Amino acid sequence: MLDSIAMQTPMPPEAAKEIEHVKSLVARRFPVYDVKINYDVIEFYCRIDEATLEESFEKLREDMSPEGYIPMVNYDKGEHVVIVGKKPTRRYRSIYVNLAMLIITFTAMVIAGLLDWTSYAGVPEAEMFSLENVAMGIVVFTLPLLAILGVHELAHFYAAKRRKVAASLPFFIPSIPPLGTFGAFISLRDPIPNRKSLLEIGIAGPLAGLLVAIPIGIAGLMLTNMDARPVPDDFETGSVMRIAFPLMYEWIEQIAPLEGDYLLHPMAFAAWVGFLVTALNLLPAGQLDGGHIARAVFGGNAKYASWVTIGVLIVLSFFYFAWLLFAILILFLGGAKHPPPLNDITKLDQRRKALGLFAFVILVIAFVPVPISILSADHSFEMSPVGTTEATLGPGEFAVFVFAIENMGNVKQNISVYAADVPSGWKAEFRLADADEEQFLETLEYRFGLEENVSCEMRVTCGPSPPGEQSLRAVASYESSEEETVTDDIAYSFTVTYPTIEFWAVDGAITAAAGSEVTTSILVNNTANSTVDVVLEALDVPSMIGVTLYEDEIDENSSATLELSVPANGSATADVLVFVASSATPGDRVIQIRGTYFEVELETLEIVVSVT
Repeated sequence: MLDSIAMQTPMPPEAAKEIEHVKSLVARRFPVYDVKINYDVIEFYCRIDEATLEESFEKLREDMSPEGYIPMVNYDKGEHVVIVGKKPTRRYRSIYVNLAMLIITFTAMVIAGLLDWTSYAGVPEAEMFSLENVAMGIVVFTLPLLAILGVHELAHFYAAKRRKVAASLPFFIPSIPPLGTFGAFISLRDPIPNRKSLLEIGIAGPLAGLLVAIPIGIAGLMLTNMDARPVPDDFETGSVMRIAFPLMYEWIEQIAPLEGDYLLHPMAFAAWVGFLVTALNLLPAGQLDGGHIARAVFGGNAKYASWVTIGVLIVLSFFYFAWLLFAILILFLGGAKHPPPLNDITKLDQRRKALGLFAFVILVIAFVPVPISILSADHSFEMSPVGTTEATLGPGEFAVFVFAIENMGNVKQNISVYAADVPSGWKAEFRLADADEEQFLETLEYRFGLEENVSCEMRVTCGPSPPGEQSLRAVASYESSEEETVTDDIAYSFTVTYPTIEFWAVDGAITAAAGSEVTTSILVNNTANSTVDVVLEALDVPSMIGVTLYEDEIDENSSATLELSVPANGSATADVLVFVASSATPGDRVIQIRGTYFEVELETLEIVVSVT
């Protein structure tokens, strides 16, 4: 007889017989002191020793499974309750579905491997679909990645089988390149019996996949060094993809260090995808492997970890949009809730709790916030003066300045060096500082290598300028095909000074009869420490008067203009020949003699000619 049956209507004999049978199965493992019958389950109130609960409940589950029953044990209001229900009838997908998805995924991964290898090896487009190229893509990318994902899912499958939980074979999920797959999953066909099983099934896949990914990663890094294909140094933005190494991959790199800035070998990329898939599966949310582990370790509190994970993914989506899609996928596949195991009373031992927490350590060292980014071409560079940026010059003098240009970007680039805001009549020219006989050029063109630092020289020649301050800029400029212009400049300042030059007319008043000529002289004194060239020119010569300037002696080239070279700390004399026309009327005539230095007027002398 039943101790207590909560029913309002008579029970059919067949139902009473079934209940007695189910009670007998429960009573084999746990003493039953009360029974309550609900619409779809039967609740058996039992006296349970929690020390033997796990073993006894597992035997009860094994007893009931062949007969189509599913037990669950709860602890409610101080009583242990074994709840038994009928196992739902389900139609499972044929193994041909697994096979079809494997073939589709394998095909997508072959295409991804083909494209990855073609890009890595620089295979010409005409040879892309050659047998050799396809085979290389399969060998170095498709098979390594398939091995990582396959072992991951098979580990879940065998862990479930070991815990006597029915599970499907892996379902592989195809994707577009460069990955070719979003991974795989298995379908559990039985409820999880207890927290131990939940932990073991959840962690088996990531650990097994990781053990395969690590040696593949090492081999991939070694192949990267062996092929030594440098990252292009003249790429355009959008043509190169950068992947971020997780901390785990950086540790592996200590075993096989990258010996240069090389393109990552497709096998190393396959391992990177394996680490990424491992990290994604270990996120403590919903039905992911990490969700199973969190539910096993934290029990019902695991829902908080799920919501935190979803929130973090949403925040990270501002930096990498794919995380938002992944957060939505988690919500779509069950959200933050995780169904409890059949026996949710028996807690994990300390060793298994440590194993579960170790899984989240793996998550931290295998996860990267921004896995993939498009590498932007950085054309930045920096100019810096070497030494002074100031000089004191006189017209005709020059100064040489040294400056450095360093390529701070990640590409080689053609940089033009020229001068801007150059004072009128001045000249600025450039050359590489280590050039032996190379001529100075108004514009210097140079192709800068990665991280190259080049010394340049600028020669500035002072033109005709009044005394005072002048300035100009040395400019370096890069113009890309993307219509991007990058410039930097250095400002240089100059103090223009003149030597002290004095002019005297030896005889500022002369007398000449009509039809005669007379000679006088102009003395020019130079107190500078260098030779000075001045120009003497007769201005506003009166009518009927002719003027010729000459030095030492007159010749056919003599004229009213004379270029006079005055030695340093010395003087020079210019002779002035004045000719008076025979028809000139008596009276005084004034001749102006102007002295200029680089087209700048220094002084104007007056010579008075009295015509008699």
